Amino acid sequence: MSVEGIRTLLGAQGGVASSRQVRAAGFSRRTVDAMVARGDLVRVRRGVLVLGEALAGITPWDRRALLTRAVGLSLAPSAPGLPEEGWGHALSHESALLVHGLACLGVDDLVHLSRTDGGRGRRDRTIWVHSAVDPRWVIEVDGMRAVAPELAALQVAANSGAEAGIVALDGVLHQARQRDLAEVGRPDGPSTTAALAAVEAARAEHFPSSAVVRQVVELADGRSESVGESRSRWLIHLLGLGPCTPQFTVRDGHVFVARTDLRLDRWMVVLEFDGAGKYLDHADLLAEKDREDRIRELGYEVVRIRWSDLARPGLLRRRILAAIARAEERAAFSG
Repeated sequence: MSVEGIRTLLGAQGGVASSRQVRAAGFSRRTVDAMVARGDLVRVRRGVLVLGEALAGITPWDRRALLTRAVGLSLAPSAPGLPEEGWGHALSHESALLVHGLACLGVDDLVHLSRTDGGRGRRDRTIWVHSAVDPRWVIEVDGMRAVAPELAALQVAANSGAEAGIVALDGVLHQARQRDLAEVGRPDGPSTTAALAAVEAARAEHFPSSAVVRQVVELADGRSESVGESRSRWLIHLLGLGPCTPQFTVRDGHVFVARTDLRLDRWMVVLEFDGAGKYLDHADLLAEKDREDRIRELGYEVVRIRWSDLARPGLLRRRILAAIARAEERAAFSG
């Protein structure tokens, strides 16, 4: 069978496949070995193949996602009758979130797995196999076995800390809210209720005594719409400037003016996170300036946060405190 057939197989799966899939499609080991020798295929680990061209010039994040899919596909059979090797594992932690289409922080470059057969964990240069989870927490996603997103988010919290956990769990709950908006026309419907119930069940079953996981569950909020907003909210908590309200609506009486990323509940201060590419052209910038001017006219101070600010918490704290001082001075003057 032709080399192009192997390219077609891998291309249909985003540039990845398991060796078992390739053999089941009728391609010989000799053909695969020849393609590996030429660099057309890369064997990233035993039983896991990636198109060489798919790895060329990609970002570290995209490379991680590609390897996650490759390893994930190697764990489950792709055709009836294939041996069940690998069925004792499922993608977990950040890797499960990736295949669920959810955001996460890039804490490491490993593909994370959890045992589902009671076996022991291990770690090498490519994968980190964690301790066992009950198979009932495993679902199939695009031909791959992965733990449910609610459990994956709590695994991230327990393994990588509160900030990473909040980003992950915010994403899970936001996805549920968006599903409710699409299906029932309002947030906090049945999908959100089910997600919250699954989070609590996962916490009780796997992390009953973890203070970090408990904190993440308490602070997570599906109203946050991006990693930057979630990280900003966590920083506000760390700085003792909370609580805050995500997606706060500014009104002039009953008239809608703007929806802002965060509002500090104790002060007339709103925070706006500016991700890369938020304003596409000059017209966008002018519209945003008019919007911000209107917010300020209604008595709010506005603090803009960029990615670089999250790495300089001391500087950002001073900017927010200065905005709080201006808001308090304005309130005292108007009172």
